[in-house]
Amino acid sequence: MVAHHSTCKMMEIHHSEHMANKTTLEKIAKAAGVSITTVDRVVNQRGGVSPKSEAKVLEWASRLDLDRRIFRAHVKSLRIAVLIPSPSNPFFATMRDAFHALEGSSEDIRMSCFIHYITSPDAVVTAKKVKELAGQYDGIIICSPDYPVISDAILDASKSVPVVTLVNDLPTSGRIAYVGPDNRKIGRAAGELMGRFIGRDGGKVLLMLGDHRIMGHQEREMGFRAVLRERFPKVRLLDIVESEESSERAGYLAKTALLTEPDVSGIYNVSAGNYAIAQTLQELGCGESVILITHELSPRRCELLKSGLVDAVIDQNPRMEARKSLDVLAHHFQRSEMENSPDPFTPFEIFLRENCPNL
Repeated sequence: MVAHHSTCKMMEIHHSEHMANKTTLEKIAKAAGVSITTVDRVVNQRGGVSPKSEAKVLEWASRLDLDRRIFRAHVKSLRIAVLIPSPSNPFFATMRDAFHALEGSSEDIRMSCFIHYITSPDAVVTAKKVKELAGQYDGIIICSPDYPVISDAILDASKSVPVVTLVNDLPTSGRIAYVGPDNRKIGRAAGELMGRFIGRDGGKVLLMLGDHRIMGHQEREMGFRAVLRERFPKVRLLDIVESEESSERAGYLAKTALLTEPDVSGIYNVSAGNYAIAQTLQELGCGESVILITHELSPRRCELLKSGLVDAVIDQNPRMEARKSLDVLAHHFQRSEMENSPDPFTPFEIFLRENCPNL
């Protein structure tokens, strides 16, 4: 008789738990404006639910004071495409490694990154790649020059998946956010350093961009020129040239300028090719007299800093940028809470010979 009573009691408990669970699912479904079947599919990882509907379910699970972690453990893993330039550029090799390193730490938000490279200088090829990725992935993180055809492709892709622009913004692309530094402020910092290093007597400076279609390069140029105009009027721009992201061309442009204008006092290189430029300075015997300021810390640039051939490196921390771009998408999909920051940009650091770390 006791055993029978105990069995009945257990059945009542299971029934109550089932009803409570059903009530919970119904509340979420009603609040999120989806069917209870959709909520059930999310909770039990049955598939067939769009990321948008899934995000609504997670959002209302949180708003109703339910433990989101319970749901997060069941939701499907989102596939995020990361489209960046070739890792032959040391900065993008570091960026690639940063995304790979985040794989293990992204389990709590159930997102996996898949790296793709921009393999052609033809913007039409990149635009086609963007369209392909939009049909294969749940979100896209992209670093690309600002060609109209690429921005249009991203605008079209953003209608179906969220897109985050990384390092270089494409403001007319429909992206949900830009992750990267304030490039105009970086350019101003470079201008301040150049003006102070050259001194009151002033001199001529060669400004070398990688590609003027990269908005970040444009903004650095504007910030650099603005500071020279405001505070260092005796520091004059000799020329603004483009290396086309080629190390060999960067060395050639530097050598041409130094041979035709022997009184060059500084070079501000916005992009790649610093080793070639430093070699040119050394060959021409002006490594100590010409100031060289550039970007992105790497083992080789640390060596150039310590040798005195490079005077300052402004670094934007690609590891932090990779992390933040994933945080933005996780917040978009209601898989994490993101702190509101008064500054939307990622910070940057200035490295001199004295504070250069051992990489």
